[in-house]
Amino acid sequence: LAPSALPLARLPGLAQARDTLVLSGPEGGLQASEEAAALQAGFVPVSLGPRVLRADTAPLAALAVLAAALQAGGHP
Repeated sequence: LAPSALPLARLPGLAQARDTLVLSGPEGGLQASEEAAALQAGFVPVSLGPRVLRADTAPLAALAVLAAALQAGGHP
């Protein structure tokens, strides 16, 4: 729920990523303190598109995008 966030598929360097950690929050979004802690820990906000996905669907969508990007980048 970060309207100005870059789409995950267009994240620079994604295809060359070695370690990736996905943080997916509830359908209503993270609380301000949770978002601040994630940003402080180095998380980069990204978007999966304009629609709000269910909490159980969003991580699967993110993993599918990551898998496609990594495969395109030459990772097995």
